[in-house]
Amino acid sequence: MPPIPPVTKALMLICVGLYCAGLLLPREFEVLLALWPLQSGLFWPWQLVTYAFLHGSMLHLFFNMFGLWMFGTEIERLWGPRRYLQFLLASVLTAAA
Repeated sequence: MPPIPPVTKALMLICVGLYCAGLLLPREFEVLLALWPLQSGLFWPWQLVTYAFLHGSMLHLFFNMFGLWMFGTEIERLWGPRRYLQFLLASVLTAAA
């Protein structure tokens, strides 16, 4: 099995780390990172990106990381890290909109 490319590995570690932090820290931690509607009073600009790293359950995290490993590894190798990150950022921002 070939090694996981650096961007994919970093994204997987960030997601797992934030999931574990969400289990250990107070609920307000996730409220600051989750994406909220503009008029809710809870919206902050960084949420347009940070919501993508949050997961609701261990099963949700597992299948997302499995998909990231399975597809992200090949896409990063094919496109390179810069284009891969641009694609992911565009996807996250589009989904937020």
